[in-house]
Amino acid sequence: MSVPSVRIAKERIVNLLVTDRLQCAPGTAEDLSRDLFHTMSKYMEIRPECFQVRITRSDIHIKYTGEKY
Repeated sequence: MSVPSVRIAKERIVNLLVTDRLQCAPGTAEDLSRDLFHTMSKYMEIRPECFQVRITRSDIHIKYTGEKY
């Protein structure tokens, strides 16, 4: 498995775990991340590749490239 394939597989597993933990339909966490990005981009200049959302059962973490959690 190449490095990009490993990264994609890891992202898919993370998405499945988040979906299970939040007890929501598949894709809901991804939709939430996309909505957060679009909302924030109305007020500040953000590039999609510099914006990450990490969702756990109790928290939502938003990270910009260069910032630490």
